[in-house]
Amino acid sequence: MIEADVAVVGGSFAGISAAIMLARGRRRVVIIDDGLMRNLYAHASHGFLGMDGAAPQAIRAKGLAEVLAYPAARHLEGRVERISGQRGAFVLEGPEEVHAARVILAYGQRDRLPEIPGLAECWGKSVVQCPYCHGYELADRTTGLLAWEAIPMHHAVHLADWTDDLILLENGVDVTPDQAGELSRPGLRRQAGKVVRVHHTDGVIQSAELEGGNRVEMRALYLVTWQEPASSLGEDLGCEVVETPMGRHLKVDDHQRTTVPGVFAAGDLARPYPSATQAASTGNRAGAACHQDLLGILDN
Repeated sequence: MIEADVAVVGGSFAGISAAIMLARGRRRVVIIDDGLMRNLYAHASHGFLGMDGAAPQAIRAKGLAEVLAYPAARHLEGRVERISGQRGAFVLEGPEEVHAARVILAYGQRDRLPEIPGLAECWGKSVVQCPYCHGYELADRTTGLLAWEAIPMHHAVHLADWTDDLILLENGVDVTPDQAGELSRPGLRRQAGKVVRVHHTDGVIQSAELEGGNRVEMRALYLVTWQEPASSLGEDLGCEVVETPMGRHLKVDDHQRTTVPGVFAAGDLARPYPSATQAASTGNRAGAACHQDLLGILDN
C-alpha cells in the first residue's frame, strides 16, 4: 500500500503537468497510468512550445523523466479500476493500492469513429480531426470532409486556408438550404452518397468508396469525432458530466475542481476541445490548485 498526498490518474500531458507542480510543492504525488494516450496514433504533436514536431510519446517520456527527478514523485504502470472514499481519504485500487488525500483525474478522452472499414487504420495519419494539429503537413492536396450525423459546417469554412480542393462527403446527411448556400464557394464540392469503405496504403488514404462502388480520390480526410471519457472513474465517484454536441466531459470550475470535493480533473477530460497545449496548461493549473487545497488556502 502506498501513502500519497495526491494520486494523479493518467500520465500524459495533463497528468504529468499536474504532478510536476505538486512535486515542486514537495508533496508526495503518485502518477498511475496505463500508457494509452489519446494521441498515441499521431506521428507528431504540433503547436506545443519547444516541442513542435516531436512524437507525443517522446514528449510524454521527457516529461515523465523530469517529474520523476523529484524525490516526492512516483510512477505506477497500470490501470486504476476503482476509486472510493472521500476528500482527505481516497483509496485507489490498481497496480497497487494507493491512499491519497486528493485525486486528480487526467485519463483523457476516447474518440469514437464512424464504423467505416479502413477508417481506423488511417486515424492520426491521413484521417484527422484538428487542422491546427495536422493541417500544415496535409495541406495543398485533395482533401475530404466527412459528414457524420451532422454537416461539419465549421470545418467546411475553416479548412479553406489549408486546401483549395475540399470534397464534402455528405454520407447520407441532409444539407439544409441555408447550409447549401454557405457550402457554395470556390474550392469546395459536394459529394452525395453513403461512404462504405476507406481505401488506403499503410494508413495513407487513397479514396472513399460510396454505395454503388464509386470511389472519390483524396489524400487527406477530416471528420469530427464523438468524444467520451476514457474511463468511468469520475462518473462513478459522482462527478457531474457536461454534454456537448462533440461529446461528454467532466464539469470543472476555474481551479479544475470537479463537483466532488477533493477531486480535480484536467486535460481533454475536462474540456470539449482536444489540445495537447491546453491539456498541459490545465494540468499545471490543477496541480497548483490541488496543492493550495491541501494547504487550505484555495479560493472558493
